[in-house]
Amino acid sequence: MKVKKNCPKCGKPTGITNYDEKLKVLTKHGWIDINYDYYFCRFCHEGFAFVIDEMGLLGEHKVTMEMADLMTYAGQVAMSFEKASELIRKFTGIEVSESLIRSVTEETGEKVFNQDMARARAAYEKPEIAAPALLERYRKEGNLYILTDGSQINTTSKDKDGSSWREMKLGLVFYDGDSIRRKDGKMIITKKEYVTYFGGVDELKKLLFDAAARAGYGKIRQVVFIGDGSHWIWNICEELFSDAVQILDYYHLSENVHRFAKYQYPDNEIKMKGWAKDILDKINKGLVDEVLGGLPDLADVKLPAQVPNLKTYIGNNRGRIDYRRYKLKGYSIGSGAIESGNKLVIQQRMKQSGMRWGASEGQYMASLRAKYASNQWDKVRVVIGL
Repeated sequence: MKVKKNCPKCGKPTGITNYDEKLKVLTKHGWIDINYDYYFCRFCHEGFAFVIDEMGLLGEHKVTMEMADLMTYAGQVAMSFEKASELIRKFTGIEVSESLIRSVTEETGEKVFNQDMARARAAYEKPEIAAPALLERYRKEGNLYILTDGSQINTTSKDKDGSSWREMKLGLVFYDGDSIRRKDGKMIITKKEYVTYFGGVDELKKLLFDAAARAGYGKIRQVVFIGDGSHWIWNICEELFSDAVQILDYYHLSENVHRFAKYQYPDNEIKMKGWAKDILDKINKGLVDEVLGGLPDLADVKLPAQVPNLKTYIGNNRGRIDYRRYKLKGYSIGSGAIESGNKLVIQQRMKQSGMRWGASEGQYMASLRAKYASNQWDKVRVVIGL
């Protein structure tokens, strides 16, 4: 005997228009066939398949939410969608096409990204609500670290110069109270959050502020902002985190000093290394003015690509390289955490041989990777509906 159903919209009785319709559904136990009746409400003029709705299928894919979770996880953690299909077949025995995994993964990533952006825009528009500042004496001891960097991703479109490479920007936020300091001074971060944006700075800064607000910005005593010297990085810091200590990543400084040293002494490696070591030693001792006084002024010289005008570079970052003071205060001075984050979040999945990404698809994948690397996959499951 067929059970009568009421319309989920108006609550009035519906009638069956199609009996025993057949449907293949993908579950964590494999593909199954189900039979269902199709109901129609003559008041709302809409049809309903109540069994399908009750099963909780994801969109139009006829995939259960549990299986969508598995497919999305495999889609972002494997090196490619093809490899994701192989993984699922290997560990579950279920055949799932590469195209279906791609569709489910990208659709889930889109939902995650849209949700993140909506929350970030709300936080950015009302910072006094998102990150209310406590009086200094009530703030928690420790440092809130904020780091940013970029990584080039190959895309399906070219810019006006004919290049298909675009920058995926990455941010990292963590509180050093959620970290362990090793004997060698390196930090093991136990709780962190990555945010990504495939494009300009305007949207990234909102995601970064939102992450910082949820990590305790305004409630933690000191904010430390570490960057590689790019102007857009310091602009974000000055706009959103004006109270932060700005630190030029020491390893980036060292790299530029060595590049300039090689330019000066291209045929004498011993002299090149000795000169670079002397410059870095003086900076580490706080003798920045002495370093600047001894550097040549090359403002009118066209230097080779990748070789900085060291005098200008150090002068522009004069207030961000007081490493002796930073070390005394216990601040980290390197961006190793964001560099390794770039490899984990972006490069491992998105810079495989031959890969090219559309702007939207690349963003959706990066958003999923950020949740994975931040140990926040539970938030992806909530978006799926679990």
